[in-house]
Amino acid sequence: MSDLADSGVVIVGGGMVGVTLALLIAKAAPELSVTLLEAAKLPPALAPGQSPSYTPSFDARNTALSRRSIEAFKELGVWSELAPHATPIHQIHVSDKGHFGMARLSAAEENVDSFGYVVENAWLGAVLLAALRRCLSVNLKDGVRVTQVTSTAEMAQVRYRAADSQGAEETLLSTPLLIAADGAQSQSRAWLGIDVRSQPYGQTAIVTACETSLPHEQVAYERFTADGPIALLPLPDLPINVADATAAGCRRSLVWALNEAEAARVQTLNDADFIAALQKAFGRRAGRFLRVGKRHAYPLTLMVASQQVQGRAVILGNAAHSLHPVAGQGYNLCVRDALVLSAQLADAHQQGKDLGDKKDLAAYAAARTQDQSQIIRFSDSLVRGFSTANPALSLLRNIGLVGFDVLPGAKPALARYAMGLNHA
Repeated sequence: MSDLADSGVVIVGGGMVGVTLALLIAKAAPELSVTLLEAAKLPPALAPGQSPSYTPSFDARNTALSRRSIEAFKELGVWSELAPHATPIHQIHVSDKGHFGMARLSAAEENVDSFGYVVENAWLGAVLLAALRRCLSVNLKDGVRVTQVTSTAEMAQVRYRAADSQGAEETLLSTPLLIAADGAQSQSRAWLGIDVRSQPYGQTAIVTACETSLPHEQVAYERFTADGPIALLPLPDLPINVADATAAGCRRSLVWALNEAEAARVQTLNDADFIAALQKAFGRRAGRFLRVGKRHAYPLTLMVASQQVQGRAVILGNAAHSLHPVAGQGYNLCVRDALVLSAQLADAHQQGKDLGDKKDLAAYAAARTQDQSQIIRFSDSLVRGFSTANPALSLLRNIGLVGFDVLPGAKPALARYAMGLNHA
């Protein structure tokens, strides 16, 4: 079966980045049609008072949204729905366990109400999908498996069929522009012949929610240890009628990166032993760890695609660059990519131009090079710089942390960059 009608834009991948891009295009160019293909069957709209469930696209992890990402959500009209499920970050505390170096950032000192907000991916997905289903220009096809992607100078094409049926007839969809946002293991990227540079960190991130004896007071901790970084972020309280609700203000998100062997061992511990190991690794800055939720493990690898444009195709999100979560910049970088791309497509559509114009796509890739390169280098250098046991390098990094805490101008520069305000 062939569908050769003008689809406008086809997006492969209905995860956080694909859905965000579809919403941005619908806002910037409401008359431009978008087809979004997603392999997973996405959950239906939530009933009042219902909490979202985890899906492959919107999983157990949490996302620290930068101020620029929040501005984008406000422009989309979804922030009012998302805000009740998000917690502001008023302070950032960075430390190196066993060493004197420490740095602190305060939103009040930077004259902003927060550095950003932390939200659970499941809630982010629920709100964004609800908004997407209200977009008349977006045709969402979930539960479909893409079987082939091609891109030539004349057109891009996608073949897909129902994911739950091996014998289902395939549909052929032609488009002037294909956007592949199908994750770090992107099959679309492989079909397009785009190579990647992949550097495993040899670490696994253990992700869960936990309760502490001290309230979080909207402080985000980044604690570097000899075994790997620990991020402890503030989370919203659960409703008091939820069985595992924590004490007010004491619920936090944990991302604990460990070498693969140690992570495998820690994952087998019962809750009491896991909490004891976490307490020993993190220390007492958050008080005592009292309870921990279900744990999930994610291997960590730096992956950067050799190119982000191929013919009439653009790769986006983790398909283009997958970062270590240490600095919380991955999704925010993708939002900035999507903002630039959606604005360019809206302009091309308004002018009646070819959406897959080679020069325009090259201009998009060039426009995003500096921001992407800086964030990738920053995140990677943090991981590698704080992972070394070399005494001389350890001394230098701790002097750097102290210097950052006292040097005029250092904090505002980094704070503005972390908030995503120096870029698109």
